[in-house]
Amino acid sequence: MTMKLLTEKKLQKLLEEHSLKAVRDNARYYENEILKKQTELLTLQNQINPHFLYNALECIRAQAVISDMQEIADITYALSNFFRYSISTKSDFATLNDEVNVINNYMKIQQYRFRDRFCLNVDLPDTWSSIMDAVIPKLTLQPIVENSIVHAFTESADNGVINIEIIPAKKHINIRISDNGKGIDSDTLKMLNHSLKQEYYVSPNHGKRSTGIALWNVNRRLKLVFGDRYGLHVSSTPALGTDVEIHIPYISVKSDDFSQTGGNTYA
Repeated sequence: MTMKLLTEKKLQKLLEEHSLKAVRDNARYYENEILKKQTELLTLQNQINPHFLYNALECIRAQAVISDMQEIADITYALSNFFRYSISTKSDFATLNDEVNVINNYMKIQQYRFRDRFCLNVDLPDTWSSIMDAVIPKLTLQPIVENSIVHAFTESADNGVINIEIIPAKKHINIRISDNGKGIDSDTLKMLNHSLKQEYYVSPNHGKRSTGIALWNVNRRLKLVFGDRYGLHVSSTPALGTDVEIHIPYISVKSDDFSQTGGNTYA
């Protein structure tokens, strides 16, 4: 009788665990679908008539070239490429090479806007050609770089530096985005990293202007796509700067495992 009772308890526990896992898997799937629909809606709202925008920018660039205004021509070209990349609805994913290229365009625009108050250094590994086709959610790097521009350099007049270092590690890739800005105090940093672990965004600054929502969005997308082992972590030292480290698996865009329409395929 005792053995039968224990067996029934174990069976009940297994059923409960299975049901809980199914609920969690469904919740993850629907959260990913909602996030994709929200992104699509935002894209449609911003899209209006992209061809009109591209044609207008190309006209401005052509006129700048004719007028021998090369700087204006270069910035207009960078702006056109950035909009074309960010507005495109062909896929939710890009390659790591695409992300690096769009960051270069984005920084050209920002450097023109802020008159070279800061610069960008991109450190690519010797093995870059073998990992540049790695899959990554589109616009993963840009919000983090923008975060540095908006928050890290608010108290510095010039000499700001943003470094992007790509570090391959067997079947994974680490991407470190660092700046030499004002940094984050220890209490705020602790709350920021805690908020990144939450399924729903909670501001680490309790209603004040926060640096965290862009990071939370990027982190959440990475976890929904690749699984909870992946995402980002923030480290910082006041007056010295901040590092944001992104951890993703290496999955080639040419891989049989990859689907351009996949959501949390690897979770």
